[in-house]
Amino acid sequence: MADRTLSGPEFTGERPLEASPWEIKLSFGLWLAEAILALISGILVVFAGAAVALVVGTEGDAAPITIALVVGAGILIMALAVFRIVCAAKLLRGKPWARNALTILGVLALIGVTLEFQGNAGVAIAHALVTVVALVTMYLPNSNAYIRAPFPTSAGV
Repeated sequence: MADRTLSGPEFTGERPLEASPWEIKLSFGLWLAEAILALISGILVVFAGAAVALVVGTEGDAAPITIALVVGAGILIMALAVFRIVCAAKLLRGKPWARNALTILGVLALIGVTLEFQGNAGVAIAHALVTVVALVTMYLPNSNAYIRAPFPTSAGV
């Protein structure tokens, strides 16, 4: 079987889904679901910016700037969603930097949920709950043990 003193599937011979504890698997699934929803949201924001250009037109001084800002925001949302997917995959492999990045992104998302309440309170509450559970499960004792387990030196591999 696998040597449990080593961290990460690279050293245990298992696939990431087999090597990681259930807490990390749950967090991975939640981050993945949240990132997929953010990708969809980003696509909708880009389409909304394009729809504004088609419906209202680009006449006036502020119209092109507003459309560019909306489309830029949609692209930023999609880029951050892709980054969350990458971080979630690395979290599954036991990488501490991925947990740190997801923590920062999660806290920023929770701050941003306050803006979400203006549009749809139900979606904002669901988003906040998914983010909080994903954050908490990354720091449970089994998750900490998996993330903090020592990596062997290159001489020992």
